[in-house]
Amino acid sequence: MFIYSYIALSKNNTIIKDVIISKSKNCAFIELLNLEQTPIKITFKSVFFLDRKNIDYRIHFFHQLSALSSSGINILQSLYILQNNNHPPFWKMIIKLAIDDLKKGGSLANNFKRTPTIFTPTIVSLVEVAEKIGQYEKNFKIIAEMLKHHQQTKKKILQSLRYPIILILLSAVLILLMLIYVLPQFETIYQSFGHDLPFMTSLLIYVSKWLSEYVIYPLLAISLLSFSLFRYKQKFIICTIKFLNYIPAFRNLTREYNLTLYFSMLSSTLQAGLPLTECLKCAANTIVHPFYKQACLVIQHSVVKGGSLSTAMKEQSFFPSMACQLIAVAEESGQLIHFVQYLFAHFSEDFIFRTETLLKRIEPILLISMAFLVGGIMVAMYLPIFNLGNVITGI
Repeated sequence: MFIYSYIALSKNNTIIKDVIISKSKNCAFIELLNLEQTPIKITFKSVFFLDRKNIDYRIHFFHQLSALSSSGINILQSLYILQNNNHPPFWKMIIKLAIDDLKKGGSLANNFKRTPTIFTPTIVSLVEVAEKIGQYEKNFKIIAEMLKHHQQTKKKILQSLRYPIILILLSAVLILLMLIYVLPQFETIYQSFGHDLPFMTSLLIYVSKWLSEYVIYPLLAISLLSFSLFRYKQKFIICTIKFLNYIPAFRNLTREYNLTLYFSMLSSTLQAGLPLTECLKCAANTIVHPFYKQACLVIQHSVVKGGSLSTAMKEQSFFPSMACQLIAVAEESGQLIHFVQYLFAHFSEDFIFRTETLLKRIEPILLISMAFLVGGIMVAMYLPIFNLGNVITGI
């Protein structure tokens, strides 16, 4: 996709200067004609990437829609206001297409379905409910808060991962520099005196030479692996999940993460006014883990057939007894939304705590591993220095 700046003539004979995202200049020309604009000049501006900035803009988008709806402004007029005050080209295009669909009698939810990378099925479901019951302000606010919570959780996890990743990268760079640039110098010195290097140093120099001469092969292997992972992403995720299930710490962490996702979606959809069965369906669709997803779908089918939510949850090992107990109390008291929100907050905090704890435990292991690795290379480097006097004197 590319970003093009253009000058066009509207049907009212006014000059329009704007940008458009399209696959090519010809496609941009056709899209402008579909928008009832006559292109005068189309110029390539830059390549478009759907980066994190554009995805995270969803929070601001729904916050603004919620604020405008609370002021009594209808959805079409709200989108016009956003269009006139919006800067990212990608979102200008989304808003423009939404306005055109609404003017033709279409719905906002159906328009959002065209961009599944931005508007997930859960978001689309919440927008559909907003359009049916007319509670735009409440539902848009729920969507914004849901997206903001996911963003904040992701930031906390990335912050925890930052130190281990930096440590691994710096250690890898240091080791490569030693192997490729430092160790070969000792080989030259020892060869000039007709002596052999210590075994440990010779072994590392062999590795260094191999890396220097055949670096293309590791790069090709990494490229093929990356392509295979991208091509068979879903199978790779399933295999990784199955492998991690054998490690208790990761198994518990995966369970907490999926419980957080489940109750997050259930809480948001219940607040928006969706029927319980539809809420359970949306919550199940957010789960990626095949085992937990199957358990959530079984619960949804059980409730559709007339069973109670707490009873269906008790039959699945995915849900802890505490969650089943609270849901049973919620059904008796009629306060399901309150208890689901409580469970969401509980599992969310527990997941972040477990993640940070696990990463703190991994840090010392990484430090010790890197110390042994770098220390071994340092020993291999200093062994020739210790013997250099004997080499020079011919002993």
